[in-house]
Amino acid sequence: MNPENRDHYGFPKQNTQTPSKEEMLKINARIEKWRKMIPKIPQLMANNDSKLKSRLRKGIPEGIRMLIWPCLAEIDQMKIQAKRTYKELVESQEISPHDSQITLDVMRTFQTNDLIKMDTITSQSLFTVLRAISLTFQDMGYCQGLNYLAGSFLLLMNDELVYWHLYSLLTKYGCLDTYINPTNTLKYFYALDILVKQFLPDLHAKFTKFNIVPFYYAAEWFITLFSSILPMQIFLRVTDIFWHEHHKTTFRASLAILKIRKEEILTAKTMEQAITILKDQKFFNNYDPDKFIKIAMKDFIFSKKDLRKYYDQFAASQKK
Repeated sequence: MNPENRDHYGFPKQNTQTPSKEEMLKINARIEKWRKMIPKIPQLMANNDSKLKSRLRKGIPEGIRMLIWPCLAEIDQMKIQAKRTYKELVESQEISPHDSQITLDVMRTFQTNDLIKMDTITSQSLFTVLRAISLTFQDMGYCQGLNYLAGSFLLLMNDELVYWHLYSLLTKYGCLDTYINPTNTLKYFYALDILVKQFLPDLHAKFTKFNIVPFYYAAEWFITLFSSILPMQIFLRVTDIFWHEHHKTTFRASLAILKIRKEEILTAKTMEQAITILKDQKFFNNYDPDKFIKIAMKDFIFSKKDLRKYYDQFAASQKK
């Protein structure tokens, strides 16, 4: 495909407008505000600062995102607590039993993306990162779905930074438990079902009629953190917030998808039609990221305490 028909991430261009001069001035002003905030981010995170939360929800400007994410994900701290460096893992002669599966998944990752095609530098870096992760977390090894997260990150940063951001997700953010044992996601689906019933009762009734449970449509959302589902611009905005607000963000983004697609789902005649609508990856290609984030963050208000209560309810139900 002609490079002119690609965005700077290597995906086919969508209907995006070039920012006006006035908009660029605003973006540059926001970048400068973020630059001044960088040294304060660890303390602001510790204090759950409202200004940091507000700025993250407005989105990190592209020109500075790769200075902010390592602060949010506490990459320096990850390097201190890790037993091995990325360089040691890359140079290791250890044989990973997951090499063949990783190779297959690299070939399947973002097949419309020019930068992640087999035998490109990016695809080779993707294999290297996933292999290093499999050597680091040997209880997990390799889990399908990580390839989309790693691939998305590689379109922003070098392979070493990708490794450490994945390391942070797996340790600080607790994603390792999900990948080691996928049944650990059941508590998330239990909580999501309660939230759908609370905020989207007519949609919940439709799902009940068709015997559709969250596992059928949301498993990929939670495992890939939307990297395989949402277009890059929306995925980045969701991830900006995730680094600070953790898994509440995953639930809110899930509810936003459901609300945006609700009217179509309500017209579905069969379970299969409803699931097809929910798995349509092209729908959001031209969707406004600001609008998506506004729906996710403004329309669904609940607390971490609520989520913990739902998790406890699920755990209790499993003991009966």
